[in-house]
Amino acid sequence: MLFLRLIGYLLWIPGCFALIAAVILPLVSSRLSRRGRAAASWPRLSCAQVRADSGPLHVHGTSTTGPPGPLRGRLSGTDCVWYSERVFRRYWVTRMGFTSDDWAEVDVLVEEEVWAWDSGPFAIRDDTGSVLVAPALLERTLNAHGHPKERVVDEVRDEGAEAWRYQGGGLGTLLAGQLLPAGLLHGFADPAARTAGYRVREEVLPAGLAFHVFAVPGELDGRPIMATPFQDVWAISAEPMPTSLARGGKRSRSWAVRFGLVGIAFFAVSALFLLPGG
Repeated sequence: MLFLRLIGYLLWIPGCFALIAAVILPLVSSRLSRRGRAAASWPRLSCAQVRADSGPLHVHGTSTTGPPGPLRGRLSGTDCVWYSERVFRRYWVTRMGFTSDDWAEVDVLVEEEVWAWDSGPFAIRDDTGSVLVAPALLERTLNAHGHPKERVVDEVRDEGAEAWRYQGGGLGTLLAGQLLPAGLLHGFADPAARTAGYRVREEVLPAGLAFHVFAVPGELDGRPIMATPFQDVWAISAEPMPTSLARGGKRSRSWAVRFGLVGIAFFAVSALFLLPGG
């Protein structure tokens, strides 16, 4: 009998989690629906119709070269229309953590971005022409259908703090090309910095990749450029932005109902175990 009552109380745990999810998901759905309505209220134009003084608008096309022309990733050699390089310092910090039998200070390896660079604006093209796109919009991508940029290099080297250890590999390539500031690594060589090593990442945007852009146009060297996100709506999506957001809101509402029913079921079963003679 005691064992059955214990099971009854334990069922409260998943039941509570399910009901909490059922409360949170409608809020998520409402937010997605609001963003969808905001996106749907602005027009879709062809690339040739975009002007710098236009309000927020939608364009659709395939990725193509911007002002720099065809590019090739500096580290990977991958053909692309845009690429970026990022360097992260890996270092030790001391935090409180639970060991085998007690709380104690433990060393944890963490990362911080110390340098970033990209090749500049790229463009998207449709049947009417092309329009520039600011690389910052890539960070505002609705990821339900995948991110347009690809990570082609992710190199980790933990060889200590001394800068001379990193003349090869990705860091060596960036230093040799005078892209990475020469004194950057020396700034973290002090023993007090507890530097363990570095991570180098290269991301590229391939040519011919189709996606939608929703943003406020600006101007760059006399050319219009999709430059600024509108409010808190994502800027890039694989499908039309209102469609993706509406589908996400509908899916969140559906899961809210499911979690609510599951939570009620857990508490109903728990009640059966806890009732006298249950």
